[in-house]
Amino acid sequence: MTIGRFNIELLEAFVAVAESGNVTRAGSRLNRTQPCVSTQLKRLEERVGKALIERNARTMNLTAAGRILYQHATEILRSHEEARLRLAAPELTGTVHVGLPEWYATDKLQSIFCNFVKIHPHVKLELTVADSATLHDMLARNEINLAIALVSSSEKSKPAETVEEALHWAVSEDCTLTDPLPLILFPEPCPFREMVFSALAGAGRQWYERITTTSVAAAQVAVRSGAGICCLPSGALLDGFKVLKEQHGFPALPATELAIYTPSTNQSPIVDYLEEHLNALLQSATAPHSALAGKIQPDLRVV
Repeated sequence: MTIGRFNIELLEAFVAVAESGNVTRAGSRLNRTQPCVSTQLKRLEERVGKALIERNARTMNLTAAGRILYQHATEILRSHEEARLRLAAPELTGTVHVGLPEWYATDKLQSIFCNFVKIHPHVKLELTVADSATLHDMLARNEINLAIALVSSSEKSKPAETVEEALHWAVSEDCTLTDPLPLILFPEPCPFREMVFSALAGAGRQWYERITTTSVAAAQVAVRSGAGICCLPSGALLDGFKVLKEQHGFPALPATELAIYTPSTNQSPIVDYLEEHLNALLQSATAPHSALAGKIQPDLRVV
């Protein structure tokens, strides 16, 4: 069987559906109508000669052919985007210092920054990984040029563009779930603490603080060892973690908000360009299985 040449727009539609979970969200992500995305997906399947997605009333699942194409399509689109950015990129020279929360410093996100310096070989990139409170303090002291950080409830005005990230109760399979619950927490002023205390109190649960750490990596090790229950954002969940839900007796947690911050509006062209690029990246993170949230699962669940 001969397969026709792949079209970039068709691959974009397919990957958007795979990562967004349904055609409607894919259309919003691509700024295309739902019928347009459906048509492009059908055209791609006709070109491949095989079904790529199995659909029923409640779920959408990648077929075996769909999983194979997804792996290659993401690489094709990544290479296409890098070429497009290199050709369109302005000439930038200088140093930019960026701050990231620890759980957001994923391989895929860091690869975004590595590609940025590849596209701009005369730019030096400095990365600081720290908690959001520290990053806000560094911004206030003009020690960093840009940060992706949690939106604080004490802020007088919320940033214009934010992205929500879900919080989860994470445990290992052998962790005790009887009261008082052993908690793994981050120290003040971590906003997760009050969310945890308020949610557990509302559910009538009792708890005690077993481990307090400033390190997301240390909290992940503690969870994996069965030492306790930890409130973690989607991007910090690891393979093997069990996520507790309301049917387990754990109330839903409110989502956190992330935004891009800069010390002032008078930034260098490097910071302006990087901020614009990252804003688009953060908006795509609203997909349930986005690149920023870790691994893409082969199954698509429509909620």
